[in-house]
Amino acid sequence: MTTQSINLSSLKLVREELLSTIEASASKLEQFVADRENGDLLQGCIDGIKQISGTLSVVQLKGADLLAQEILALAQEITTGQNDEADQFISTLTSSFFILPRYLEYVLQTKRNMPVLLIPAINEMRQVRRAPLLKDSHFFEAQVKIDRGSAGQATAVMAEDLAALTRRLRHMYQVGLLSVLQGKQVKPSLSMMQRALERLEIISRGRPLGKLWWIGSIALGAMAQKAMELTKGRKLLLSTIDRELKQLQKQGPAHLDKEPTADLLKDFLYVVALSDSDDERIKALLAGSRVTPLGYTDAELRRERDALRGPSANTISSMVTVLKDELSAVKDMLERASQAGSWAPEENDELVGNLSKISEILSVVGLVSASNTLRTEIAKIAAWKQSGEAPANKELLEVADSLLYVESTVSGLGTLNLSDDQLARINSGSRTDIIAGNQIVEAEALVFQEAEAGLSMIKRALSSYSESGFDRGHIKNVSTTLATIRGGMGVIGLTRAAKVTAACQDFVTEALLNNDHPEMLPQMLETFADAVIGLEYYMDSAKADKDADDNVLKIAEESLEALGHPIQ
Repeated sequence: MTTQSINLSSLKLVREELLSTIEASASKLEQFVADRENGDLLQGCIDGIKQISGTLSVVQLKGADLLAQEILALAQEITTGQNDEADQFISTLTSSFFILPRYLEYVLQTKRNMPVLLIPAINEMRQVRRAPLLKDSHFFEAQVKIDRGSAGQATAVMAEDLAALTRRLRHMYQVGLLSVLQGKQVKPSLSMMQRALERLEIISRGRPLGKLWWIGSIALGAMAQKAMELTKGRKLLLSTIDRELKQLQKQGPAHLDKEPTADLLKDFLYVVALSDSDDERIKALLAGSRVTPLGYTDAELRRERDALRGPSANTISSMVTVLKDELSAVKDMLERASQAGSWAPEENDELVGNLSKISEILSVVGLVSASNTLRTEIAKIAAWKQSGEAPANKELLEVADSLLYVESTVSGLGTLNLSDDQLARINSGSRTDIIAGNQIVEAEALVFQEAEAGLSMIKRALSSYSESGFDRGHIKNVSTTLATIRGGMGVIGLTRAAKVTAACQDFVTEALLNNDHPEMLPQMLETFADAVIGLEYYMDSAKADKDADDNVLKIAEESLEALGHPIQ
């Protein structure tokens, strides 16, 4: 399984409804906590969850739909009245109501679905319901076919007493396993466990169970090499090997002819695939098992899971708004000082106070570079006060330049997850790149704003044109407006949209402005309106995400082709 494909357009259409319903259901749960005898509040919460689950099933957002089903199952276990079990259920539900909207935001921001991120939250609910837990490999959809290759034959080591050898190797494995479970000397312990399985694999060559020792030893090597996370699921997986060793001790050589379950092999294969190791044995195993790249590694999985529990998009948006207001106030102070040619001591203190507050906030959220920039400027401003002299305009401009950099950095937060990778990229970026990047984003937003206004004007013009009995005076500016929109789309690199707009312009010029009115004009206008609406729908998607799927433009393209103006 790679990262799951998703229909972003469908998810965007239901996003607001989903978030609103999640918020309403969570609110009902909070009210129920305060009034535990009120079954109507609990039922209102459950009804909302049913709606959420149904919507997620329709958009086929794998992982999120299962999380919603688990939330529903847990909510239906809650009873009215005070009891310890219900308290535990409610506490777990509250956490899940936080995770679900964060995951929807994550999918829309990153444009990929990683349902594996939701397994911990799903298992938390399953555990309190005493339901079987999902394995880490639950969403791993590979067809497990372990090809051992040229395994060779069992060596002379088989001449040893198998029971004694198994006992020794199991002990070796158990010593390592115990340390791993306790989190002590993890890397050497994994290596020792790997050694035990490699020995077992040698004596089991040609026997079905040998595949388990082989893939298990490779997985252990990958875990040690890449310092992979020892999740609860992985610890349980490593413990299954010990149970197989116990059976080998009991049953002797006959147990080596037992075929390991496909699920068990898949669990180990998933660990190997997650490692993203360049080890030759791992490459051979994945190639022989026909496993496609996952699209993420264990390290990335950890980072994304942490980001999922970080601040929500609404929280970040609110913080950005507050910071921008503070920065705007500081810029106003600098502008007044520059115009007046004077600098009052009280302004110095106020400026330092405002900048210090902004710097602290930036430091807390991890924007170290921007925070340090402000601290440098604070030191300069403090020096102005000590000197007793008003700053020169050049010095004020230097502070203003730093504020522009900080403002550009803050503006970029609105479209980013506050993950470690994103913060590192921001902190390492140059001032010029960050300012330029923000200016490009603002310019693109202006292009979309003008395009939307232009399309709205075109729709009104077409309506007036039709209602007036086709008076061309109502559409005389439509061609010019379309040319402007086409130019904007070309500038920001949306070539397909630009071509559609050009075809629209050709239709208006050739069919509506220059020729006699054709007999089928009313029907042609309806078809042209379809093209405009298709273009408008795409603009709405591209405004939020310039890389949005442009296949929605096919509606407009088909309409224009029907009008005799295919896309060139």
